Amino acid sequence: MTQHEDRTCILDEGFGHTLPWRRITRGTLFDEACPGAHWEGWCSVGSKVGHPRYKGKSSFKKRTKPRRTLGVIGLTGLGIGGIIGAGFFLGSGIIIRQVGPGIVFTYLLAGVILAQVMGSITSMAINVPVRSSYQEYIENYLGNFAGFFLGWAVFISGVLSIGSEAVAMAVYSKTWFSSIPLGIYALVYVLIIIALNLFGVANLGKTEAGMSVIKTAVLLAFIVTTGLIVSHFLFSPHPTGWKLIQSNGGIFPKGVGALFKGMLIVIYSYAGVTTVAMATSRTRDPKDTVPEAAFITTVGVVGLYAISVASLVLLVRYNYLSPHQSPFVTALNFYHMTWFSWIFNGVILIASFSVMAGTFYATEWMLISMALRKGAPPWFRHSGKGRPFPALIATAVLVLMTLVLAFLLPRTVYTDLTAASSYFSFINWLLILLAFIAWHKRVRKPGQVVSRLAFGAPYGAWIMAAAIVVLGIYSATIHKFQLAFFVFLVLSLVILAFWLFFVRRNLRTTG
Repeated sequence: MTQHEDRTCILDEGFGHTLPWRRITRGTLFDEACPGAHWEGWCSVGSKVGHPRYKGKSSFKKRTKPRRTLGVIGLTGLGIGGIIGAGFFLGSGIIIRQVGPGIVFTYLLAGVILAQVMGSITSMAINVPVRSSYQEYIENYLGNFAGFFLGWAVFISGVLSIGSEAVAMAVYSKTWFSSIPLGIYALVYVLIIIALNLFGVANLGKTEAGMSVIKTAVLLAFIVTTGLIVSHFLFSPHPTGWKLIQSNGGIFPKGVGALFKGMLIVIYSYAGVTTVAMATSRTRDPKDTVPEAAFITTVGVVGLYAISVASLVLLVRYNYLSPHQSPFVTALNFYHMTWFSWIFNGVILIASFSVMAGTFYATEWMLISMALRKGAPPWFRHSGKGRPFPALIATAVLVLMTLVLAFLLPRTVYTDLTAASSYFSFINWLLILLAFIAWHKRVRKPGQVVSRLAFGAPYGAWIMAAAIVVLGIYSATIHKFQLAFFVFLVLSLVILAFWLFFVRRNLRTTG
């Protein structure tokens, strides 16, 4: 959010920010409605934050810095909440079937790439803080087209992610009411999210932080339960542990090369990585807090994922898991812990709901941000009655269209949506790494801190960027991901055409 001399407030929140829509009325603190504003004071006229440009007479009293309330623990909770979602709770079962017990190494390898991406964006965020999205880094260091492409990649990825989260929630719900079709569940959940977005949801950030604690707690409870079963503190009628793995083909029953086949879905489960770095303006002492929180978040999530999937393959045969049910619920039911599986299923259903709500907000904000940067049609900046109706309607329609098309196509719905979103996540991560390399080479000053996650900078970033390209190409050769790759290519060409024939021309015209 920037404040110009004419005191026109530009609303430009980026991807990863989930702010509720509020109406500013006489007697409402402007800073409460627009977190991160340069100016704080009492608004003298009724206005709406939903309108991207607040124009009107104001009586701002003083210039202040944004409120800094997040410490290491709060920022870590925000990061974990933004990362752990249906991509892991449901997607892990799909790739365990595809890879086998060696899936643990797939999560660890993806975690190495995650560390470089987190280190790259954290390094830029603490040295060159921005008030909008990390899209600004991409524009500054890689050019306008790269920033434009990233904005639309993030928006499309968000739309696809909402669809995949809705499908995952539908799968969870069928545990209780299996007679209701999957598509009905998914449609109802999407409509609820749209309605909540339409009427506004207060304290979404606090809800997400609370959900991160709950999600972590249920995973830790599952890990402890596994330990008790494998160590025979709890009776097990089935073989467990290393004996189970050996009797079912070993660690790599489908070959070592299978490790990379599941990388696309694993990357999706890490896709919320940028949340930590982009909360820099809300942290106390960001140069110390952000790197520490980023490190704890990265190590914590990678460790939690790896130990959780290891627990799964120590309890049940990898080929026993079904893509139509959370693997954690399957494992608990296999050991007749129905009460625990119901609790687990309910918790991840609620947690996924909060993730989907946050993703919808963030996706909608990115569209508004793109319109403000002239990267999207200008009418998406407008609002009515305190709500950004054009952006909201566009996001809602695209999500519903994606969901309907996914169920009409004779494919695996969740895998297709997740894979398509993952290709855009690949682009997202690749551009972050390239922007970091450019910053490190051309802009970085002596003494500026580089996150320890960005090990071997800038060479580590180069290696991880190359790995992302190779993994993207390799995954396109896998039959089950080819439809998603085709969708990614078509949408990328549409973005390119929009840039060439509309956006670039407008930028030249306006100078």
